[in-house]
Amino acid sequence: MPIKKKFYINLLDDHDRRIKFLNKGWHRWEAVSRSEVPDELDKKMRSMHNFPRQSHLGRCGCFLSHYELYTYIVENELNDVLICEDDAVPVKDLPEWYPEDGITYVGGFFHHSKMMDNSPVELTSNKGINKLPLDHRILMTMSYIIPKWQVAKEILDYIDARPRYKAIDIMLGNIGIMKYYEYPACFEEEGCPSTIAKKKKKANQHY
Repeated sequence: MPIKKKFYINLLDDHDRRIKFLNKGWHRWEAVSRSEVPDELDKKMRSMHNFPRQSHLGRCGCFLSHYELYTYIVENELNDVLICEDDAVPVKDLPEWYPEDGITYVGGFFHHSKMMDNSPVELTSNKGINKLPLDHRILMTMSYIIPKWQVAKEILDYIDARPRYKAIDIMLGNIGIMKYYEYPACFEEEGCPSTIAKKKKKANQHY
């Protein structure tokens, strides 16, 4: 099951971030900027009361960028799709096989399923594809594989049924579909400032 389509999500003004994807078989998916966030999404997106306004709009833009790409995948019935954000840096080859019944992460970082639990994560991984335990999640939508368009449809159906939204990586973690991850990761996070908010942790091959 080789990857058939590789998309990277990229803001129009982020020229430098797209250089590493050029002439390598990638398709650019234009990210939604803060100024393009619809009012309805702005109101439905949950953020803490002290979360900066620009960071909130960045969260909304990231959410909508992925959502619109899922819609494109479903409308065109695309299978074996790799989605990356433009701060993803390849560090090893993609897996030659991955499950077809859920998302396979190929980059990001581990967290407990309960978002308020910020204690260190101790998770033993085998080389290759691992099933993500139910009491853990992977944060960031830096790099992941959608094997079947029906999986993207299931994601959209879940999102559309929610009265309020959360950050897209949190919503993916909440959806009751199977989740897997490749270990070590195929992508690391580039050392550039986040377009959403300052972060203390940087994703590497060991999540």
